[in-house]
Amino acid sequence: MKKEEDNEFFPPHIETYQKLGDDVYVSDLQKEAERTENIRLATFLAEKTKDPIFVLLHIQPSLRNSNALRAEFLPKGVKKNKNPDFYFRGRFVDGKSMANAEVSDEKHTKCNIQNRIKEAFKQADDAFLEIPTTFEKKLILSSIKGKLNSSKHKHTVYVKYGNDLFVIKTKKPD
Repeated sequence: MKKEEDNEFFPPHIETYQKLGDDVYVSDLQKEAERTENIRLATFLAEKTKDPIFVLLHIQPSLRNSNALRAEFLPKGVKKNKNPDFYFRGRFVDGKSMANAEVSDEKHTKCNIQNRIKEAFKQADDAFLEIPTTFEKKLILSSIKGKLNSSKHKHTVYVKYGNDLFVIKTKKPD
């Protein structure tokens, strides 16, 4: 693998990352409880896109030396005191699973999807949602497009829907 300074798509201290599968990299320093879930989602995204994805460290802002650790081990551009799950294509992505979400009326489902995207955008540039196939695909896509159309910034939402990957982007320049 190239050194991180050779490519903006690599996080710092690439030597601390272990390769899992073809394109998933996890830091040996990663101790986060959601590691298994993040690896599962990252593996899906990497398999579908054939692009490398890095599962990032989760550094608690409350740690005494968190600012120094964040500056040292997270790529430049991470929002202050935030912990995005992934670094993918030079952007930060936060993963959200809706596997346990209830299918209800259209309005509630739409709000649920848009709230997950909103939560992800607080952490990262882009969102990766895992949505069960019990949700209607048409409703999912219109909910995401509605949220992206109301955004002032450039975002991408990756959606795992069964074994399919949908990629929805804002049409606005950043």
